[in-house]
Amino acid sequence: MLQIWEVLLHLPEGQRLHQSFGSVLHGALMQYAHTDFAEAMHRSALRPFSQFVYYDKARSSAVWQLAALNKEAAEEILYALGRLPQNLYLKQKEYVVQLSKPQPVKQRSYKDMAEQFFTMPQPPRQAEFNFITSASFKAFGSYKIYPDNVYIFRSLLKRWNAFCGGLVLEENNLEEHLAQAVKVTGYNLSLQQYSVGGAPIDAFKGRYRLLFRGMQSQNRIAALLAAYAEYAGIGVKTALGMGGVKISFLP
Repeated sequence: MLQIWEVLLHLPEGQRLHQSFGSVLHGALMQYAHTDFAEAMHRSALRPFSQFVYYDKARSSAVWQLAALNKEAAEEILYALGRLPQNLYLKQKEYVVQLSKPQPVKQRSYKDMAEQFFTMPQPPRQAEFNFITSASFKAFGSYKIYPDNVYIFRSLLKRWNAFCGGLVLEENNLEEHLAQAVKVTGYNLSLQQYSVGGAPIDAFKGRYRLLFRGMQSQNRIAALLAAYAEYAGIGVKTALGMGGVKISFLP
């Protein structure tokens, strides 16, 4: 089961929202989660949830978006959110942030999502990835500061196959085949570091557009994974606020 919630944030007057706030809120979330879950997440390299913060101009509000990639994570996130005080003191920031009640935004099953993309008459031909928070990939001991289609699909496939509950996408070197079946048709990106515990991570942020031009089966999988990105995030440290993505499918 895949689920997304939103919590509106009200910061003290004069305080500005920065995307790295997501790392701070991750610490608060784990503080109020069950101890065994928090400890398991600390040890895990692949976590069954993502979260990030951004400013929504339409609502004139800071927004904290959280997504669960399986049932256990959904239950733990709701448990932690239910325990978080409405006026949350953040030790790292030395001020109080006000939280709204969490509101469900999206919910669907892996099966429903897979059926949608594998049975629709024609899959989407283009997808625009709007990286709301900075994203990066770890390769050969350093961070990649620009998108790489192999790494994008590898990131999404790892999470899908780890948490899909049996609907595994299996094919040797599938991420490479998908990367060869797409074409970059536009981008507007900038280098923007993300801070985790005061340590800056080189990363990129902005819009990135792909055309699906492979065999129809490849296009269906690529579009499915693009849609999944809104739940899973893309790249490293998505549980700490990085790689938050909004997806638009284009004609």
